[in-house]
Amino acid sequence: MVMNHEIIIFTPIFALLIGSIVFTFLKRRKRSAKSIYKLIDDLEKKYIY
Repeated sequence: MVMNHEIIIFTPIFALLIGSIVFTFLKRRKRSAKSIYKLIDDLEKKYIY
């Protein structure tokens, strides 16, 4: 019974932790891709136009 109680308490904590790590990773990845596209656009404007 005590073991089930610990599982009930710690499962949402681990799920929240893993979810927040995945969310921050995806957010950071999106931001870096956006900055890469901006860099490519700036280089195109500098060297092509």
